[in-house]
Amino acid sequence: MKICLISPIDERIPPILYGGIGRVVYNLTDGLVKKGHDVTLLASGDSNVSDRIIPVINKSLGVSGINNSPKKREVFFQMAIANIINILLKNKFDIISNHLGWRLIPFENLISDPIVTTLHTPLDQENKQILFSNYPNHPVISISKNQRKPLPKLKYLGNVYNGINIFLYDFSDIHDDYLMFLGRMSPEKGVLEAIQIAKKMNMKLVIAGAIHNWDRVYFESKIKQHIDNESIVFVGEINDKEKNKLLGRAKALLAPVQWDEPFGLTFIESMACGTPVVSFNRGSVKEIIIDKKTGIIANSINDICNRFKELDRINRVDCRKHVENKFVSDIMVNNYEEIFLNYLKKINEKNKR
Repeated sequence: MKICLISPIDERIPPILYGGIGRVVYNLTDGLVKKGHDVTLLASGDSNVSDRIIPVINKSLGVSGINNSPKKREVFFQMAIANIINILLKNKFDIISNHLGWRLIPFENLISDPIVTTLHTPLDQENKQILFSNYPNHPVISISKNQRKPLPKLKYLGNVYNGINIFLYDFSDIHDDYLMFLGRMSPEKGVLEAIQIAKKMNMKLVIAGAIHNWDRVYFESKIKQHIDNESIVFVGEINDKEKNKLLGRAKALLAPVQWDEPFGLTFIESMACGTPVVSFNRGSVKEIIIDKKTGIIANSINDICNRFKELDRINRVDCRKHVENKFVSDIMVNNYEEIFLNYLKKINEKNKR
């Protein structure tokens, strides 16, 4: 197949630090090329992928700092979309895999090649509700079954769980006596709740993640006061090497999410290192974590604390095997390939009638 992958412009491909969607797009691009497909990637010009890249902006918004200004960010999205439309009009593809998001969907009628959008963000947001009420037949791929609940009647071609390159994560069958939180400093990620759990359990907590401009007030007013760099340690954004080490040596990853997250990429990264995940029963959590086997799925902070000793009975090998069996990039790539081929087959059959 001749495939066009459209990447988010918030981050370069692959991301320098953290960027969940960017990592998925990188793994998908790499996997499809290895399977012999002709892949073109539309991404920021500072991306570093061996395949053919057509830049739609010079630098990713995160690198250029534009993400800190919502108004500027929207302008760059509009300019990037204009560039994307021009590229798609001048080139012929068997299928276009859209990972940029909802903003591209209103232009689908301008493009003759079939476009399939992967839904990487929640569907209960007002912008998605408005958009899909006007474009209910746009073909989409979900990243968890729970993600579909707000809009169950969309044209779902399939569900594909995100996958990681398992070989980038070192397995550790031993751990040190600390807990880990990995994610942006946002209320919905549960960083404050992770601090509360660590304090109740009298355990050290290492916090890693970005402070985006829109989260700074929350961080300064709610989180900073707890950081003493002894029992509650903040290390900021970390690279892959640092993440691998910190996750692998942690007793558990605390992820007490406060929203219905479509997919927790940090969950599978943690389990790939052998580290169980402790989370609330929200969003896709039950699809990713096996309660009592690869982590703890609880209903409250007190519930987590009461069940904390269950972590000692979890075999870290089971955590690694769970990821190998369900959440590796090869499985993800195969699923995308199958969906693309089936969709193209249906289109061809329809055109023959």
